Amino acid sequence: MSSSGPSTPPEPPRPPGPDPDAHRLARQSVRWAVIGVVVSSLLALAGLYQSSHGGGRGATDGGAGSSSGSGSGSGSGWSGGSGPGPDPGSPSPTDSASGATEISDSGGTPDGDASPDGDGTDGSGGSGASGGSGASDGLTAAEHDLRDSLNADQWSRESCSHAQWQGAQAALFCTVTTVDAYGVPGAGKADVVMYDTKYDRDVVFQSYAGRLQPGDCDAQNGVYGTWRENNTGNSAGDVVCFLSDTGQYVFLCSYYDRPALVQISGADRARLVAWWHTMEPVFTR
Repeated sequence: MSSSGPSTPPEPPRPPGPDPDAHRLARQSVRWAVIGVVVSSLLALAGLYQSSHGGGRGATDGGAGSSSGSGSGSGSGWSGGSGPGPDPGSPSPTDSASGATEISDSGGTPDGDASPDGDGTDGSGGSGASGGSGASDGLTAAEHDLRDSLNADQWSRESCSHAQWQGAQAALFCTVTTVDAYGVPGAGKADVVMYDTKYDRDVVFQSYAGRLQPGDCDAQNGVYGTWRENNTGNSAGDVVCFLSDTGQYVFLCSYYDRPALVQISGADRARLVAWWHTMEPVFTR
């Protein structure tokens, strides 16, 4: 794969400016603080009244009620402001025992309503694959078909496991081993996702591209562009590249000839770019 020129997704990159969630949390904190003061004041007045008319027992009960009311308000406000955490990223590239350079070890499906679900795992969805084409590998019929369409010279089909991507027809997380022009192998993990239609795929892709500026992912970060097939030079799809919240560089590529996405990530951008250019072709049918 190679990229060039503008064209048209661990969460999509956040646009510049203040975080709207921060304002929402601040407003909730102020609201609960005011409610706490009002409740405490009312209970204190009730305690004084009971103390003046019924002795010390009333004041004691009022103090206990004040403590309970304040604790309840604080707890509700915190819970209401919580949200999903960031997705885990891939570990730093290392050299494997086989001599192949490890590019990335985990998939990072991002969060978002239109984007793939971040499931707090490495992208495998928790369902392992044991190889073969039987149901025991945990894959659906659509995932078997997707797996069988991959380039077996690079994609280790027996390694493919189910991945969680919202709205996808099939999604896999697989080991990919490539060899560069100098004969040096490079190994890593990648997500490959198939949707029912290109429109469904584009909704996901645009949830990322819509927050970025046009550019060249070979030389820039946080941009969107097109990528070209190395052997033909023809534009084959669109690509977005950005640094995720977990410190991982992410490349997400679409295909013009099918409703598919391929995602890779890693901590070393230079290695990730070099490996990306050797991942070709992804599909052989």
